[in-house]
Amino acid sequence: MMDEWVRTWTYHDQSPFTVSLVFLVFFIISFIPAIVAFARKHRSRWTISVLNVLLGWTVVGWVVTLVWAFSYPGEKARKEPIPADQGQNHP
Repeated sequence: MMDEWVRTWTYHDQSPFTVSLVFLVFFIISFIPAIVAFARKHRSRWTISVLNVLLGWTVVGWVVTLVWAFSYPGEKARKEPIPADQGQNHP
């Protein structure tokens, strides 16, 4: 039964556009952690990207880099600390 399925569906039956589109979708999905890290301006975005390239093909590596990319709020969302002398009433 499996041999019949393999014989009926091959890459030769698919258009090059369809095969390219499937590879493009998988490529984008695999680099979502790196994309998120750069979009959020994560302070470790380059490390996340390297780990995503090296370990992203494993499910565990992909999930770890994705969680890490979401772990930091980014530069725009980060609040600056209030200086110690600001906010106090000095005569």
